[in-house]
Amino acid sequence: MNEQVKVLYFVDRMLRGGIQSLVIDWVSRFDRNKIHVDFLLLDDGKKYELEDELKKLGCNVYKLEGMWIRKPTDFIKYSKMLDDFFKEHNDYKVVHLNSSSKNYMVLKYAKKYNIPIRIAHSHTIMFQSKNKLKILVGNIFKNRLVKYATDYFACSEIAGEWLFGKKIIKSNKFKVIHNAVDYDMFKFNQKKRQEVRKQYNINKNDIVIGHVGRFNPEKNHLFMIDLLSDLVNKNNNYKLMFVGKGPLENEIKKYSKELKIYDNIIFCGFQSSVNDYLNAMDIFLFPSKFEGLGLSLIEAQANGLPCIASSDGIPKEAKATSLLTFISLEEKKNWIDKIISINTNRKNTKSELKKSKYFINDIVLELEKKYLN
Repeated sequence: MNEQVKVLYFVDRMLRGGIQSLVIDWVSRFDRNKIHVDFLLLDDGKKYELEDELKKLGCNVYKLEGMWIRKPTDFIKYSKMLDDFFKEHNDYKVVHLNSSSKNYMVLKYAKKYNIPIRIAHSHTIMFQSKNKLKILVGNIFKNRLVKYATDYFACSEIAGEWLFGKKIIKSNKFKVIHNAVDYDMFKFNQKKRQEVRKQYNINKNDIVIGHVGRFNPEKNHLFMIDLLSDLVNKNNNYKLMFVGKGPLENEIKKYSKELKIYDNIIFCGFQSSVNDYLNAMDIFLFPSKFEGLGLSLIEAQANGLPCIASSDGIPKEAKATSLLTFISLEEKKNWIDKIISINTNRKNTKSELKKSKYFINDIVLELEKKYLN
């Protein structure tokens, strides 16, 4: 019997988000006789419930206590802590970094302590910070990330090019790893649809336009509010369902009240069972200004929902099925026309998802093969 391969995942923190959901999906499906995964996290001073979920999956969770990058001098402390960590924990075959370039030193010290496979994985096409100095430093660190990695993964080609550059994505060391989903979990469920719509007093004739995502600027909730305002003027049966929380939530609520459409919006907050809420929707909108891919857009397609996404900010790889239409954010009237004319009948997308390589089990086998070889 082959010896179990040890893999270390790095994620900044285990708050509930797309990257965190993705890696948990992978880890929960790995063959544990062959692969053991541990996690290395930074410490922003908070304890996240997903840390306990990782432990239930048999992972060791290591936190660099008190380490959160707030100023340039923090990198000195960070460097020392990583050196100390890998000096003690250097029996991994793989380090898989799910973060941007500011954490390149994870791979630097993995190399110093002879960990042979060092994967850098790009999940986005833009830095989260708007701070010009942080963006400058992040761009400088991209070259160091490329230097210390042996393999380069991304959720889309554009996400790979943003972090690694054109030369890398044209090499055989680069691979697109699709943000795949569990079709059986997300496929349409009529019973759940009725339950959720009843819970929120949604009438039979109501047309529910849905969105799943944090209330962050890049998700473009204001654009969806403006669309709803125009739609309600034509037909008051249109409703907007938001699943998620975030810093801009109160601003969005205030704006919807100003437009006198607050009563047509359903704020569901954070929900762990997103699949249940997709069932209650009739149309799915994803007008993000930028995305590495957009996992919830793939989940919506798995549910059989007709989807409209911004051609400006969503990579072409997000079109996992024929249900997705791309429209520019500059063409607001076209969004309205498409919403009004769209066929809201559910469609079985299983074969399309598999063909597009968005089946979670296929991706897990691909990752296992990489780690084991």
